[in-house]
Amino acid sequence: MRLLLDQLPSDALVLVDGYGAAYAVIGAAVITEVRELSGRPSYLGRFEHLADAARAIAGDDVGWISEPGPLPELVGEPVVALVLR
Repeated sequence: MRLLLDQLPSDALVLVDGYGAAYAVIGAAVITEVRELSGRPSYLGRFEHLADAARAIAGDDVGWISEPGPLPELVGEPVVALVLR
């Protein structure tokens, strides 16, 4: 983990990818680019991988993942994040 943290830019995010509220052992740690989205329910989180963010703003994931409503919008530029799974 320390080796991964040393590779991150100083402004990188550390995010968790999970479901529910319990603790679990980290199965993987990945450095990737993510996009922030606005206008989403809190249970979906604010960040998505780039391809998933593109689908979300296009409405391709509407209907099975969230209630009908306005589509989310991109916030800022892609950022580097360490994602713990």
